[in-house]
Amino acid sequence: MKPTSHPALERRNEPLCYVPPLTGLRAIAAYLVFLHHYNPATPGSFANRLFAQGYIGVSMLFVLSGFLIYHRYADGYFKHKSWSWRNYLHNRFARIFPLYALLLLVTVGVNAMLGHTMSWPLLALNLTVTKGFFDTYKFSGIAQSWSLTVEVCFYLSAPFLFAALQRWGIFLLTASLVIIGAVLRATVGEAAWKGLFGSLPFVAFYTFFGRSFEFIVGMWVARRWHQNKLPDNQYTTGVGFLIIVSCVLWQASFLMLTADPITLFWSEVVVYNYILPIGIGLFLLGLISQKSLVQHLLSQPIMQMAGRSSYAFYLIHIGVVASGLQKLGVTNNWLLFGLLVLTAHGLYSFVEKPMQQRIKARQFS
Repeated sequence: MKPTSHPALERRNEPLCYVPPLTGLRAIAAYLVFLHHYNPATPGSFANRLFAQGYIGVSMLFVLSGFLIYHRYADGYFKHKSWSWRNYLHNRFARIFPLYALLLLVTVGVNAMLGHTMSWPLLALNLTVTKGFFDTYKFSGIAQSWSLTVEVCFYLSAPFLFAALQRWGIFLLTASLVIIGAVLRATVGEAAWKGLFGSLPFVAFYTFFGRSFEFIVGMWVARRWHQNKLPDNQYTTGVGFLIIVSCVLWQASFLMLTADPITLFWSEVVVYNYILPIGIGLFLLGLISQKSLVQHLLSQPIMQMAGRSSYAFYLIHIGVVASGLQKLGVTNNWLLFGLLVLTAHGLYSFVEKPMQQRIKARQFS
């Protein structure tokens, strides 16, 4: 059964898979990560701890990815005749790799000129987006691109997860992936080789196996939408937002109660790996099924522009581009934010989008 139509989603000249408020939400997620890295509040204050939670933007991006990949590809996969592994991987490659590779090479080149050369093996790990399996190397190259390893793992496994979600359900599928991650930590990780699956916190926070529930929640919401089984509840958006805010407030407050790393670890695992995605999923569900002021605002042209360039923004918000602007005298973080938004828009319009179109034009028959 096809997804129900909704006035906010009916855009002339847009593909069926395009969901305007979710494009706007991508921008919000990327900007939250910026706030995490450029915390504007006084160190030690509650506001500082609150802004430090901005890395929940990565969780939002993962849930969104789960939703959009299922929404775009699941029907074709289940129909089989319209499914092509080559075309699927070709499109995913065109989506994330060209801009990332270009910015990575620029980063490596600039660092080399500054006397910080990258070894060929480490460059290979970065170019193949496998550095995120190694605790030692996860922040090498473009530091925030560790998340691309998680994303690529999802892309490669997504078609199998479509079927597994249908057969096993959301909780059994999540448990299976978490167990695989635990087994990798207990076996491969024990070799202690360059941090490969090097610790339980690393596996929980930086690998697909630890972050799998976020993607699965997004897939589950898309599946319910395709089946016309979304709950008819006008409070879904509000409830989802309340859960997100509660998770952030809890983690910001919990840091005042204890400094014990084990307690903090398990609190973050429970709250951010498993409760927060539910809140994001409900919020997302409300955006696609109910008219609201939030849905209207996220669907505005300026938010669509920001959402389309959010990947470029995410890749440049820390690294050589941001550092270069700072060395040119941009010391105000809000001015830096504005310049990065404009730079990201330029990268999307004149580099990312043309490269995507050129690569996708060579689609397999």
